Amino acid sequence: MRFSTLLAPAGAAVCTALVLSFAACGDDGSTDNPTTTTTTTTTTTTTTGTGGSAAGLEWIGGDCSCTGTDCEQVGVPKPAAGTIVGCSEVPPSWPGAALACLRSYAGGLATATYFANGFCSLMATTCNGAALICDSAVFGDFAAMTTCPAGSVLITDSQNVDVFGNTATIQSKTCAPACTGAGQCRENETDPVLNDDPTEYQCLDQGGVQFCYDPRNLGASYTAEAF
Repeated sequence: MRFSTLLAPAGAAVCTALVLSFAACGDDGSTDNPTTTTTTTTTTTTTTGTGGSAAGLEWIGGDCSCTGTDCEQVGVPKPAAGTIVGCSEVPPSWPGAALACLRSYAGGLATATYFANGFCSLMATTCNGAALICDSAVFGDFAAMTTCPAGSVLITDSQNVDVFGNTATIQSKTCAPACTGAGQCRENETDPVLNDDPTEYQCLDQGGVQFCYDPRNLGASYTAEAF
């Protein structure tokens, strides 16, 4: 599951703005020059769906945005930082979890993420490996986050990250809205960060557990548990 996290070692901005499908930034060994990379920011809060059968417009899976100076690091979204707008129906306090507004990213400093118009969630991460990666990749209490609110699904994911030869394994837990079929997952939206491409939000099925998400943000071995 992707969420981008940034690292900014002396003189260089490296990605780690949290990868919620944590494919590695720089897996191909390239080091993008931040002075020539174009990044974009979205504050759009338009939605055409409810984010799930149990959801309100500002519940888990609803659209959201972020305001303030802490929303991004070198242009890469920080999902649990800044002032999150549009998630007022998400529980403000949940065991182990941090409130997050997952957002799309299309620049060269982190792995691409696909959350058209923002995606309200509760989440936590943990990281084992190089401090260069892990120091900026952790929020919430991964061990303590064991559930999601009723009507949502807990997605647990893990991927290996390689940044300039530094490696780590990042695990994430994320809440997504439950669904029962097509038409419940904001399918008709477009993504202003990604040239207004159609979203790929859909009702996914993992072992009989159905939830709204964009599958491009998921790793190969994630699990899903309904609540």
